[in-house]
Amino acid sequence: MEKTIADCLMSTLENLREDELKKFKVKLNKFPLRKGYDNIPLGTLEKADAVDLSHHLMSFYLEDDAVQVTAEVLRAINCRNEAQRLLALTGKE
Repeated sequence: MEKTIADCLMSTLENLREDELKKFKVKLNKFPLRKGYDNIPLGTLEKADAVDLSHHLMSFYLEDDAVQVTAEVLRAINCRNEAQRLLALTGKE
């Protein structure tokens, strides 16, 4: 069975260490987005685990944009390998 975008996001976020996931959430809250998108509120992000976070990313952004935003935030927190892995999994390289 082929993995969905949501599966790829969840798998990527589950691979982050606890401190990396925390950095990801803080950075995501302040990350500059394309016009028409809002940042996910910090209160929502603080309580989210990897599963919840992947759901929030999918509900706040379109699938392709959720992948791009996630990859850019991962790069910004020096998780470049995870960013590259996500792009490879989703065919967005």
